[in-house]
Amino acid sequence: MTNLDVLVQAEFTGLENPPSNVHVNYSQEPKDLLSPEHVNVDLLALKNRQKALLSKKLLIAKTNALALYKPHPKQDRFHQAGEFKRRMIRAGNRFGKSTMGSAEDAAWLLGERTWYPKDHPARRGGIPQHPVKLLVITTDWDKVDEVFTSERGEKGKLWKYIPSDMVKSKGRNHSGVISEIELKNGSIVRFETKKSFESNPQGVESSDWDAIHVDEPCPEPMWIAASRGLMDRDGSAWFTLTPLTEPWINDMFFPDGRDSTDTSIIKGTRKQLWATSGSTYENPTLSPEAIAEFEASLTEDEKQCRLSGIPLFLSGLVYKEFDRSRHVLTDIPHGWQDFLTPPPSYTRYISIDPHPQTPHAVLFIAVSPFGQKFVYDEIFFHTTIMDLALRILAKLGTAFCAQVICDPLAYIYNPISDTCMADEFATHGLYVEKAPKDLVGGILKTKEELLKENNVYVTPNCQRFLWEINRYCWDKDNKPKDKDDHMMECFYRLMLNNVTYIALDATDNRPVRDVEITTSLRSIREY
Repeated sequence: MTNLDVLVQAEFTGLENPPSNVHVNYSQEPKDLLSPEHVNVDLLALKNRQKALLSKKLLIAKTNALALYKPHPKQDRFHQAGEFKRRMIRAGNRFGKSTMGSAEDAAWLLGERTWYPKDHPARRGGIPQHPVKLLVITTDWDKVDEVFTSERGEKGKLWKYIPSDMVKSKGRNHSGVISEIELKNGSIVRFETKKSFESNPQGVESSDWDAIHVDEPCPEPMWIAASRGLMDRDGSAWFTLTPLTEPWINDMFFPDGRDSTDTSIIKGTRKQLWATSGSTYENPTLSPEAIAEFEASLTEDEKQCRLSGIPLFLSGLVYKEFDRSRHVLTDIPHGWQDFLTPPPSYTRYISIDPHPQTPHAVLFIAVSPFGQKFVYDEIFFHTTIMDLALRILAKLGTAFCAQVICDPLAYIYNPISDTCMADEFATHGLYVEKAPKDLVGGILKTKEELLKENNVYVTPNCQRFLWEINRYCWDKDNKPKDKDDHMMECFYRLMLNNVTYIALDATDNRPVRDVEITTSLRSIREY
């Protein structure tokens, strides 16, 4: 094939019906092929054809721009997961979240994702085939105007995908921002903002919805109030956000304490949760130079969130040494009855973090003859001290427990009754010792234990423990956040106490501990 042949083919690439009067005569040498007598190309016909195709493309762009939307691979995964009732992409800045979210919004309002072929399962996957009511939640009305509904300058993204002749009416709020759009097919999209909710929490309570799009993190009470409206229509929701705030959203999509880049939960035939992370680098329209310039302005923690989509509250983890793939058991260990029942020969230890109002936290550790430490059970429940003691004793059964330690709070005496929580535990048969209170030393010791190979394991039923360790972070003053850290308190205290295996002689029938209780519970003494 000659160079001229390639050029002619390239000229007509994409033309459905190339002009019939195009003829190339290859009988001469290449140098002669450019002469008019050997190449008969009706340039006018060609230009008219190109003009017609351009006009057709402009018409499509005006009347059905959604068909021209071209998602990049990670955006495409999000759209193809449309049958899941709850979807999330947590992504870095400029990943293309708003563009992707607006295209999905428009597809629901119009009834199909028209950028897919008609026989593609994702074209209508998850979209009701009737007029829909859609709620879009974002930060404030300036954001609504800028991203979605502006009719000035560079118009909002929704206008790019919704044909103008499909719009029946537009409602505006007190600031003149478009807050509601009704289409001629009966579909409606309404906007609500975090700021509006803060001033009027009842504003999202009364409506029912086919779908909710959370464009940026919103407070959990706002989601709860709005999502009630999904029940009537068995509605869906999608979250497209940079996870700078509101860690509850992450917890919703990773309910088992696992935090990874992907999750997909299906129960029976119902597709429930789908989530993935996306990075700034996955947007093919951004230049490496522009990304590098933005990256240079960020701290290390901000880079993880703003570039890689890792929640900001996870970027400063205290126990980065904890690796779920290495520390969390997937199979029941040899000799165990189940994940909750270590062999009788293992040495048990218990740490208690009691509270007057919030749930009590209790952590159980079993140490094997090889010195391996297994976090195997937990209690996270608010109840009376009597009931808590009975629950702990029931979990222990007849197993040997070398030590039960308890937060120093349990040793604060009531000046009226002259008793404390430790006394009450003892009354019901659970004898506790005062736990050390050395947070810094405890964290360092725990890090050391986690780094050792074949040393610390956690059973998958310890959901509260796994939830806490995956979000236990430093605050801005380089101190561990004093929130949601109850199992972490129990854990570091046990590590600080150097829990070890204690071999019991089967012929030794002496009691491990002899406790004498006199008339005053305060005078408990141990031998």
